[in-house]
Amino acid sequence: MGSFNGEIVSERNQRPSFNGRTILRAYFMRDGQYVPLDNTQVSSVMLFQKSANLSPNTILNSSGLVTDDAASNAVWRWTLGGWEDYQNGVPDSPIPDFLLEDDYDAEIGSSTSSIFEVDEGRLAVILDGTIDGSSVLRDGVTQIAANAQLSGEPAAEYIDVWTVKLCPGCEWQTFINNTVFFQNNAVLLTEPLLFSTRERLYNKKIEVGSIEKLKIGTEITIENKNIDDSVKNVLKDGLITSATVQIVQYNENNKSLPAWETVHYFGEVDQVVEITSDNTFVFTFNTEDEKPGTYSIQVKYWILEELRLSPIMYFTIV
Repeated sequence: MGSFNGEIVSERNQRPSFNGRTILRAYFMRDGQYVPLDNTQVSSVMLFQKSANLSPNTILNSSGLVTDDAASNAVWRWTLGGWEDYQNGVPDSPIPDFLLEDDYDAEIGSSTSSIFEVDEGRLAVILDGTIDGSSVLRDGVTQIAANAQLSGEPAAEYIDVWTVKLCPGCEWQTFINNTVFFQNNAVLLTEPLLFSTRERLYNKKIEVGSIEKLKIGTEITIENKNIDDSVKNVLKDGLITSATVQIVQYNENNKSLPAWETVHYFGEVDQVVEITSDNTFVFTFNTEDEKPGTYSIQVKYWILEELRLSPIMYFTIV
């Protein structure tokens, strides 16, 4: 599982269902870098059932954009925050823009139908089947996908279609991703779940001045002997819900300085720790202001109802 502004969400690779909250992320890259996108370069995101749209020409016109007919049959549609009021000419409506993660409140309204900017070139939308939310069509009036319809959507493969411009003067483009939704991602156990974890830092040496992703792999072992292996595999995909890291620098060669200094604290407001589908923690570490020497990283994360601390793991900046 993942976390978005403190709310538990399923990532697209964690057996999501329409009965919960699912986050659909999109990472836009070009020439090895994330593409900066502003509010003039993102139009909408739509979710369609794939079986009804096996080829792109069932939803796209000759220009490669989603047709009005297809849009009216979308399971869900997201767009920029405030778009509805702006489209309908509400007085003093601000220009539509991305929402930030801090704006997500898991309630009916912008949270259910807006596009969030997680970071430069990294966007996300939330599909929430836990509340009576809705989204709107291009006319800004017609509501689609009320919760009763959403929770009744069949377990099947779906496509999420993103319409964006990858540069201010570029033409609109559509990007299509696959997501499988399951009937329900819950499992029934007849005994308390027992598990153990083991973490390992993959990075051992980093060049000073670099910006590098620190990667900590986490191996989860389900220890209950009476749980079937198929259920164990499902559980391991969704136990970890959120994480934060602490990085410490050690002053080994300068006795006039403190023995150690914390350069990143647990729970810093702007700290982003991503979790991949194989339970790897990823933290982007900018070493531009750091000194060569020995450092350590420790991960604090929630797994089920337990808050766990990894061992202190060491690496060097050279």
